[in-house]
Order: sequence, then structure tokens, then C-alpha cells
Amino acid sequence: MMNNQNTVHEVSQQPHEQLKSAQSLMATYWNNTLRLVQALKSLDFKDDQLLTQASPSVSETPGLTGYQAQTLIFNTRLRFNPAVIIMCESTKNVAQAYKQAISLNLPIRVRSGGHDHEGECTGTDVILLDLSRLTDFNVDKVNGDYIASIGSGYRFFQVVPKLADNNPPLTIPHGTCATVGLAGFIQGGGWGPWTRSKGMCCESLVGATVVLGNGDIVEVNEKSHQALLWALRGGGALSYGIVTNFKVKAFEIPEEIHRFVINWNTNDEHAQLLPTFELLSQWEDVINNASTDMLVGTNLKINAVAAEHATSEVRKLCHPSSMYGYWQGSWQALEEFVTNNFSNSTPVHQGTDTKANYNSALMSNWSRNSLYDVLKNKMHVGNLMNTDGMPFTPDFDAPAPHKLTSKVVKISGLKKEGKDQLIQSLTSDLINAKSSDLGLFSYVTLGAIAGPFYDEISEEEPNARVAFPYSKSQYTIQYQTWWNESVELKEKGQNNEVYNYINRAMDWIEVSRETQINGTEGAFISFKDSAIPTKTYFLGSYQQLIDVKEAYSKDSFNHLRSRKTII
Repeated sequence: MMNNQNTVHEVSQQPHEQLKSAQSLMATYWNNTLRLVQALKSLDFKDDQLLTQASPSVSETPGLTGYQAQTLIFNTRLRFNPAVIIMCESTKNVAQAYKQAISLNLPIRVRSGGHDHEGECTGTDVILLDLSRLTDFNVDKVNGDYIASIGSGYRFFQVVPKLADNNPPLTIPHGTCATVGLAGFIQGGGWGPWTRSKGMCCESLVGATVVLGNGDIVEVNEKSHQALLWALRGGGALSYGIVTNFKVKAFEIPEEIHRFVINWNTNDEHAQLLPTFELLSQWEDVINNASTDMLVGTNLKINAVAAEHATSEVRKLCHPSSMYGYWQGSWQALEEFVTNNFSNSTPVHQGTDTKANYNSALMSNWSRNSLYDVLKNKMHVGNLMNTDGMPFTPDFDAPAPHKLTSKVVKISGLKKEGKDQLIQSLTSDLINAKSSDLGLFSYVTLGAIAGPFYDEISEEEPNARVAFPYSKSQYTIQYQTWWNESVELKEKGQNNEVYNYINRAMDWIEVSRETQINGTEGAFISFKDSAIPTKTYFLGSYQQLIDVKEAYSKDSFNHLRSRKTII
């Protein structure tokens, strides 16, 4: 007589039958995507709102369909093919599309700006809700404050000019990259050129319109759904609901603001020679000095260098570096500030912003190196040409392949040992000296948090007010590697010398992630790295964010999820 185990084995499906069973599930999935499209058409969604690989739509770019054009995201190292891309045009559209998708057991993703560095704003075989057409906008004055109501489709190059056109001209604590979307920026915290003066942008969030996990639409503010509002202030995107509109406190643009840069150890004619240890110490002293409140925001960019070309004495190493700053006041006062705080250094003027000319230019070169800068510094000319005679323009805001990771410096700082460790991490045998000439750049940007805004906030207060867990920190450390190529090199595709060095640059990111730097903790979700545990991004806010998700988002099956959502 057979035992039960053998009986089960005999009646189980053969391998080929198991494959067919799995394929039948796929058939159900694809049938449900067709049902979704038909259901949304019956709800008056237009053809140009429902994009699939079979859609006959056209795009602004010759040779691409509307679907193909909409698959592009900012990190072109990553390519995905959603099953359906739904171009939502209202909060009602978002709720309708979301409810229909989950009723058919279809996975969803949500995208506004597309700048998620790990591509979690999209995916292959998902239903992608694109929010870029949600562009409602108005400004009201409420109890003496200017409150801007901004649709989730806005990117900074679109919304900054609209705010500046107000009477009086206004702005918000925006970012540095013009093509970043407001939605992910605020929910990630929101670092930018105003951080020292105005805090992270999440500090200015006072309300939002949210589609919850059950499809309900709620208005979130400081009197209603306060826990959700707290979570939206830097607790990461998507987890708690789909935000379709943000209410953000705006402020008047000052009379005179100067953008400037100071270069050290580069080919720039204004550059000074200074050991990186001394430079880092001087920059830290500035951001932690209460008297430097006119410096409303700053970052310090330090390039990684090849170890074989560097001295073994860490504190004598001289890395090519640039300090970018935003100064509220006169240029004369700025020159005095530089003279008093940076040894033998000269600021280079990059532009003056006023109430009359505050626009979408922003500060994209704060965030990213470009081949344009390499060529300009070599040729000492301002108007560069490609080999075909066409102008070679800066590509700071253009989609490009890249990889990031990050750390955050505690309020207590790095001390000497931590600085040594940071500088040593930027001196690596994984970096090739030829890389930057080809458009492959590896470096860190240090983004100042410490400043007058957070000086006035106690150690205990930040997490009670916003979910962003790093309010009482000195600065972020963002390790980056990008390959920004000329048109000529891009057209070579894989037959491009730059690919001889990319794997090692990516390895440098991996090693940097694991490098111990005393005085740091956690990581910044806006600089997403999928290898970092989710809890690391949110530290002391983590458990409370889980509680908010479970109690208030009405998402029992966790449809609102990606790899780095809160659960």
C-alpha cells in the first residue's frame, strides 16, 4: 500500500503541466489589462490617455510612439515596459484608474517627474499612473501666509516661473534640478538651495489631496488626517496614498540673491590649490556658524581621484572641488564672507536673481558634473561645438545613466577621523584618470542642512513635526557616478570607450556604500539605492511610518508599494 506522500507525488502535475499553469496565470493578467483599458474607455478616458505597446499614438519625437516616449525615465541606465501607461488628467482620473486596476489584481506604479534613481516610479508589466497632466495651480493668502496649491504633475522648471509671476513674486524651497517633480521631492524631504534658510521643502507642506489605498479621495491638512500629513512630510512617496495636489507655504523672493561658485584644485583659471581636508573643514565651519545666515544654501562637490596618482598622506590629498552657494545680500558682502572664511579663495559669479527675473534656470550644476564643464575648462571658451558644428550645451537636466548612494552626517559632525575616512573613500583604484575626459564622472556632493532654520528647532521637535528624520544633521553625502556623453559618443551606442570604465565606477559606488565613516548615520531616500535597507532611510521615524501606513492609508493588501516603500 502506498503512503500518502507517494500518492501526492504521483498525482502532482508534471513539469510541463506546471509551466502551462503558470502561463495560464499570465494569460489572465494580460486579459485583465485589456479589460482595464476597455473599462476606462467606458469612463470617458481618451485614447491618448491609454498608452500600450499596440497604441497607434505619436509623440513629439519622430520615430517614437506616444507609449515608447513615455517609457523614458531620468535614469536611462534602467529601462522598463509598463503594460499600460495611463495619462491621468484629474484626481478623479487617478482614483478611477487605480480602483479599476486593483479590482483586476493588476500591480500599479505612480510617476510624476520620473526622477526615482532606482526607477521605482515605473516597472515592467505594471499599470503606470502618470500624473504629469495634473497641473492645477493657484495661490491664496491664508492668515497672512501665501499658500500655493500645486498639482502633482509640476516639475520645477514649470512651477518656479508661475510662482515668480505672482504679485508679489513668490517661491518655495525648491530643488536644484529643473526637471525634478514636486511630488517625489517633497515626500523625500526636499533638499535645495534654500535649505539652510527655509528648511527642507517638506517643512512647508500644509495640505494635500490624496487617493487612499481603497480609492477614496481625502483632503489632508493640519486639522484633518494629521498623521497622514506628517508621513507625507519626508516619509517617502507612494506608501500612504497617491498625492494629486500639494498645498505649500510660499515666501516672497528677496530683493537680491547671488549664485556663486568657488573652485579648488581644478583647471579653472580661478581655482586655488588647497588640501581637501582643509577645504572640508572650512566648509563645515561655515555651515555650522550661526553668523553665516546670508548663505541661504550651499553644497560642496568633491571629485573622486585615481589612487595611483595620489599621495599616501590623506591630509595632503587635493581633490578637484567646487563650493556652490546661494547668497542673500550684496556681492560685496559675499566677497567679504569668502575672504573671512576660505583661505585665498575667489568667488565666481554665476548669476543674480531678483524679484523681476527669478526663473527656471535653478542650480542644476550644483547636482551633477557635465562633459560641457570638462571641455570648457580645457578649451577656456564659452561656446563649445560638437564635431558636426552644432553647439554643445550643458546637459545637467538631461536624462542620463547613473548610480547613487548616500550617507548623512550627524549634528555632532565627522571629527578628524571621519573626514579622513571620507577623503580616503574618494581616492580609489576603481577610479580611472581617463574617465572624466570621456564623460564618466564619480564624485560626492555634500548638501548643507545645518543653518538658521534648524538652529531654532530643538533635538526633540523635528520628528514630531515632519517624518524626515535628518532635520538635526549637518549635511548629506551623496556618492554619484554618471556618464554624460557628447552627441557623437551617444550615437556610438555600445561601441564607446566609456564602457571600459563603467563597471569599476559602479563598483566604487558599492564600496562607498559599505565604507565606514565615523559621524554618519542612515541614508537619504531622495538619493535612493535599492541595496540600502528601508529602515536605514527613516531611522527614528520608521516604526511610526509603518503605523501610519497600516492605520490610515486603507491599503490592506499593500497595493501602494515598491521596493523601498515603508512596507
